[in-house]
Amino acid sequence: MRYKLLVVEDELPIREGFKYFLDDDPEFEVYLAKDGDEALSIFRAHSPEIVFLDLSLPNGLSGKDVLQEIRKLTSRTVVVIITGSCEEDARSIIGQLSFQYILKKPFRFGYVKEILSEIVEKLRAQSSSADLST
Repeated sequence: MRYKLLVVEDELPIREGFKYFLDDDPEFEVYLAKDGDEALSIFRAHSPEIVFLDLSLPNGLSGKDVLQEIRKLTSRTVVVIITGSCEEDARSIIGQLSFQYILKKPFRFGYVKEILSEIVEKLRAQSSSADLST
């Protein structure tokens, strides 16, 4: 199974890094968004299972706004928050909204791969459980 992954990040080098790092990975279909409006448009069109979401988006919708909208649509999407702030600051900004991981800038793409391996393992386990119950 291929997993749809959306990266919402205003910094072009980081977006391009994700694309470069994951482009040849047969496990992922990668979508990129530079702002909140584009992110929600892509999210509604493709329903990605995984979202990497920068908290600090310029112009319009913030990362928190995008997360609120995603959670209105589904609770199943795995959300990884990207932030340049410390974890405590990120958690205070997000409040009670549900997310699974925090990725602190600057980061290594090797660490992104570790997070993705963990996420895929959990998604496969959920899928297997769902298959067994039907």
